Amino acid sequence: MQKTFTVENPTGIHARPARKIVEAAKSFDGDVLLEKGGSRFSAKSLVKVLSVGAKQGDSITVVAEGEGAEAVIDAVGAVLVLQESH
Repeated sequence: MQKTFTVENPTGIHARPARKIVEAAKSFDGDVLLEKGGSRFSAKSLVKVLSVGAKQGDSITVVAEGEGAEAVIDAVGAVLVLQESH
């Protein structure tokens, strides 16, 4: 399953939200991927999440399969749409 979210944070996905994404993804047994511009990145790796280079206004698709996939997609999506900049 997958859902697409728009990054709302004015500073994009930097270290703090990236860490929150990784924490949410690691709570899920299966793979969790972020997709941007045709490339896929593991959401369980801080380096990979930061390498997405997500800026405000970018669309990011979160992909996961298996039991609990919807919950982890929603948890990662909540970080992507969070508007805090600190």
